Amino acid sequence: MNTQNARAALRAQVLRLLDLPHAWAGQESYTLLDLDDDDGLRFVTLWSQWRSDPKRCARLHVVLVVQALSLASNLQGRLLSALPEQDHALAEQLVKQWPLNLPGVHRLEFEALNVTLTLAVGPAQVMLSRLTLAAEAVLLSEAQLIQLAPSQKTEAVWLGRLIKANTVLLACATKAAWPAWFETSLVFHEQTTYRLEAGLKHPEPTSPNSLLRARVSPRTFACAASVSCDSSTALRHLVVVGGGLAGLHVAQALALRGWRVTVLEASMGQAQLPSDHLAAALTPVVSRQDDQYARLSRAGSLRAQARWAQLPDAIVTPCGALQLQRASGRIVDLKSLAEGLGFSEQFMHFVDAAQASELAGMPLARGGLHFPTARRVQPRPLLVRLAQTEGITCLSAQVARVERGLGQWRVLDRTGRVVIEAPQVVFAAGLATQHLLAASGLLTTSSRLASMYGLGGELTYVDQALLAGGPRCIVSGDGYVLPALQGQCVVGGSYLNEAGSAETVALARQENLERGAQLLNITLPPSACPQPLLTGWGGQRAVVPDRFPVVGPVAGSVGLWVAAGYASRGLTWASLAGDLIAAPLMNEPLPLENDIIAKISKN
Repeated sequence: MNTQNARAALRAQVLRLLDLPHAWAGQESYTLLDLDDDDGLRFVTLWSQWRSDPKRCARLHVVLVVQALSLASNLQGRLLSALPEQDHALAEQLVKQWPLNLPGVHRLEFEALNVTLTLAVGPAQVMLSRLTLAAEAVLLSEAQLIQLAPSQKTEAVWLGRLIKANTVLLACATKAAWPAWFETSLVFHEQTTYRLEAGLKHPEPTSPNSLLRARVSPRTFACAASVSCDSSTALRHLVVVGGGLAGLHVAQALALRGWRVTVLEASMGQAQLPSDHLAAALTPVVSRQDDQYARLSRAGSLRAQARWAQLPDAIVTPCGALQLQRASGRIVDLKSLAEGLGFSEQFMHFVDAAQASELAGMPLARGGLHFPTARRVQPRPLLVRLAQTEGITCLSAQVARVERGLGQWRVLDRTGRVVIEAPQVVFAAGLATQHLLAASGLLTTSSRLASMYGLGGELTYVDQALLAGGPRCIVSGDGYVLPALQGQCVVGGSYLNEAGSAETVALARQENLERGAQLLNITLPPSACPQPLLTGWGGQRAVVPDRFPVVGPVAGSVGLWVAAGYASRGLTWASLAGDLIAAPLMNEPLPLENDIIAKISKN
């Protein structure tokens, strides 16, 4: 038997021992946790079987835990050489979405979101502790069985929190025995050993020759399942209060999963963003310690890029961004920061002043960090596209509060009239979210939302000729400048604690211009744009003191959710927040590490 056929036979035997396709027949969903598939080969095989099975589950979810990700170019060759020709098209789809080698959780979606692949990148003992899912089956590597180290015992404990009752556990091994310490976290109902099928030989001399199979249950069910709702299609109706970035991204996330979504906004034509909000930036944040804020920013940026992949470049423009080294104030050595993180250069790397100048298309005085994947985004066209998603209905309504009915939430206007009822309601109305919860008697003093406040800000629109044509990429540091759009560069961004007078606004816009010129190493003429002539845009940011968003279920109110407090990072967090609400409603693995989820869901 040749190598390709041998590997195919092994994959087929693994699927049979997982009780597939019987195990998923007629089910709403099936989730597999795989700790022994670095390149997605088994995922493609499973996906292919799912496609060809008329009795398949409605949704297939696979979670791979890997130390690091291969380059997409290397992955393609391995997949095409190992898979039969009929699966090459699926392999190509996987390669097209394959992410950069970055730590954290990456979500890939196929078949109109009915097939998902979640990649948890990092040490197994860390990533298993940060995942939230409930698996019907788990595949282990031999190394996880034979290495008698504290980390392996820790992995077994976390594994017990990620499985259901009677989960199938499967591993290739040279020794036909499960480690005794697995029993500290798993209850074994049955154990069986299978020899590899006759003629099934691997090219590697140390290949395992046995398949260990068991049915197990967790000793504790505390973390085995996430929030879920009735799976009846008739009950899949959700109301979103708020028609801005937060609300429409939540609506899109549910609509893409087949839900009927009603978006309520007081001035739906305005969609919470005035039409003169010309452009904004999607850029990640990095920190030397890669702390929770940086990891959340990276996850949000990557999720937004994936969700917007089908939008035209005119709306979401891949232009890259430069974060220049500061010359004063809190100076961080950006070069050592980049070297310490060791991220893929396609995501972030250090450039000197000459390289930064070439990227920006103008002579800059300093180098800094280059983020090749950063985008310039036009908020207005983006909102229009989101509102046009199939399954979303947008209505104009002045929502005052909600109250619980018989299995439904009633949404009421200021006169007390019931506007609409639904099993699930999401408050995503910026600062108004705080008032809606308070009016509904659901805002506690301990809630993070109780401390949310408004922080004003101004953007300045500058004729690109005044800034030497403007930069080719986003340039940031003390403020930022976006590449020109419609002959104007957006320069930001000021912070105003209160609604500003005309004089305060004019001063803020002038300061933006001066900071932008300094970033671009441009000397403005004394007569450049007197304050009263500067145009721009002003808005209110909804900010929680810790600067993290608030996303998740409202404590003690089943079916009520919040998505607010995005501060200056609405574009960064909106797509991810939508999926964080949609995923538990669909019993999907959550697309973010759970230590961050615990931080942002506290309300």
